[in-house]
Amino acid sequence: MDRIGRIVARAGRFFLGSRREQTPAARHKARVMRIVALAILLLVVFLVGCCLGPYALQIGDVVKTLLGQGTYKSNMVIFDFRLPRLCLAILVGFGMGASGVIMQGLLHNDLASPGTLGVADGSSLFVTLYVALVSKQIDEPMLLPVLALIGGLISAGIIYLLGTKKGKPISSTKLIMTGVAMGACYGAVATFAMYVLDESQLEFIQRWQAGELWGTEWQYIRVLFIWLVVFGFFAVRNARILNAINLGYDIATGLGVNVKLAFSGLAFLAVGMSSASVAFGGNFFFLGLIGPHIARRIVGSDTRYLLPAAGVTSSVIIVAANILVENVEWFINIPTGIFVSILAVPYFLYLLMRAA
Repeated sequence: MDRIGRIVARAGRFFLGSRREQTPAARHKARVMRIVALAILLLVVFLVGCCLGPYALQIGDVVKTLLGQGTYKSNMVIFDFRLPRLCLAILVGFGMGASGVIMQGLLHNDLASPGTLGVADGSSLFVTLYVALVSKQIDEPMLLPVLALIGGLISAGIIYLLGTKKGKPISSTKLIMTGVAMGACYGAVATFAMYVLDESQLEFIQRWQAGELWGTEWQYIRVLFIWLVVFGFFAVRNARILNAINLGYDIATGLGVNVKLAFSGLAFLAVGMSSASVAFGGNFFFLGLIGPHIARRIVGSDTRYLLPAAGVTSSVIIVAANILVENVEWFINIPTGIFVSILAVPYFLYLLMRAA
């Protein structure tokens, strides 16, 4: 038991850090190693997802198949069924986690996320209205993230206009409360729009809004990958600016940051990543909230490390949840987003009580 306790203690010190003072070089190395450890954890969960299913595979067979040496059956199981869904889950996790980091940093509020600010609901509403009123199906993969981005930007603009006053500092609490109210409004409009959908469209929209990983065709995954790479590149490039804003708007201004311009640009990046994730993966409300918080406890608040750590952490959560809903009989046919929300509600309530 003592040996197990020492192992657990060492693991805790590795991921959460020790209280001893460290040099900048040592802190950098420790944070990079923790991100690498998170990436290895994601790889392990990914391989487990490739193994499990109605047609179980051994880990060796999975590795051989991924390296192009699999049998006809293993190739079909991996490349046609399991790999697309797992890749989509990883990308959605990265998009929601990174966007949550940016929103929490911009607003200096632990409760900020694409969901609590109503941005995800705006993206969802716009795609629902398009399916209901304009076209019965979306044939172009690129159209989905564009529609979701337009909806998210319109939603963010409305919330910003209603939640701020000219000449007064930005109130994160007021923005979040405005986002919650507008999210409820968007949900009501989306529900009303569903009445013009046929049965198959209604089922798709309902499962999509609940967090269904539906865009599992490689054409959708390629579009989402390119989209997140472009937006993520600019987010990482502006990580130092977000660090300055984290210190406070006045301090950032004193450091030479154009806060209004930086705020708008970073908000656009956050909305872009979350909207694309919502478009192909459904509305994962809590993923952009809890992923950054868990990652922050592991690598700290420096955005240069927090962005990749939050993306990997959120990906681990969604891939693990997907494995459960795909393989545990009690959870089969439950949208992955609902399962993630159920697991995340206690943590959200903890954050809410701590912020009160």
